[in-house]
Amino acid sequence: MLTLLRKEWLDVKRDKKLLVGTLVLPFFILPLIGFVLYASVVSQPPIVELINNSPANSVYVNEVAFYITSHGGIVVNQNDSNVTPDVILTFPKGFYSNLTSLGGKGLVYMTVQISSNTKAQDLVDNALYNVLYNVSLSRISELINDSHTNVSPVNIREPLEVVYTYITPTHHITTQARDQLVELARIIALVLFPSATPVIFFITDGITGEKERRTLESLLASPISPMEFIVSKLFISMFLGLMSSLGDLIGIFVFSLFASFIFGVSLALSSSFAILIVVIYIETVLLTAAISLILLLIFGGSTRNIQIINFLVLSFGMVASFSALFINLAQVTFPLSLIYIIPYEQLSASLLFYVFGLPGESIFYLSVTLIASILLLFLSSRIFNPERLLLK
Repeated sequence: MLTLLRKEWLDVKRDKKLLVGTLVLPFFILPLIGFVLYASVVSQPPIVELINNSPANSVYVNEVAFYITSHGGIVVNQNDSNVTPDVILTFPKGFYSNLTSLGGKGLVYMTVQISSNTKAQDLVDNALYNVLYNVSLSRISELINDSHTNVSPVNIREPLEVVYTYITPTHHITTQARDQLVELARIIALVLFPSATPVIFFITDGITGEKERRTLESLLASPISPMEFIVSKLFISMFLGLMSSLGDLIGIFVFSLFASFIFGVSLALSSSFAILIVVIYIETVLLTAAISLILLLIFGGSTRNIQIINFLVLSFGMVASFSALFINLAQVTFPLSLIYIIPYEQLSASLLFYVFGLPGESIFYLSVTLIASILLLFLSSRIFNPERLLLK
């Protein structure tokens, strides 16, 4: 076994292009993509042009401008000819008098440039709502003073208050942070399974490559068992698959660290949650390799069949990813519960059940996946037929 593993490693080291593409490029490409996305946000903040057709409007124009700039936007005027605004907001004459009169209605004109920064329109809408809110409180206060009643303007403006309580699927009280952690887990599941697909290429190429190099005959003629042959290919393929996807895993952790800024709440990302992600990722790679191997032995190692294998495994992963995003796995009943038969669904369930506060179920589905992967590998070693593989 050690001799075969050493041989596999030597074959990998001889292929310099494979090493560069597998181990080096992800550490440059993925950070480059992240840098471009970050630069696109930083270098292209939402730009709003404010046009004021009456000096009397200045108090509200300044209020809108302050809101936009304090929330990351840039405010320009008509004299900035070198800047193309995402949104143009025009305050016409009479806006101030209409807005300050008890029965009046202020009118503004908003011009939105198509394919522009969508955050600009959201900023303007929120800024105008802020003005609307303050003006409505002012009008309510005026009416209260005229009627000589003692009530709160805020209570009249907002007569309904909602008190939120969050519970787990087991009906235990939890926090909003836990609810946001569930959403984070769904997003992680969405990107986790497809990121493990490089191992499909490594496991299929590891076997069919021996056939193409005409070394499979001599290798199989040596005193090695089918299990040793399969395990050696599996170890090397998993190693390369893990390394090629390491950038994705790092990206997931970076995303998790900054999730509190994205969701606007404080997320307590425990070490156990991080360990669970790593374990699920490793099991994902193992299951991907096991499924790819059994399909390769069933369909054969032609180029067309390898494409079919890649399509099938990727489809399983995408089904699990989207079901984790859109389905509450803690509440599925028959016949929808049959989705657990689909590969990778168990790993989606493991991740979600953990954040649901059900560690026992999470461990159960992890164990089921591990056992299923081992059984598939054992079955592959039993049905492995060197002569049949050579003829395909």
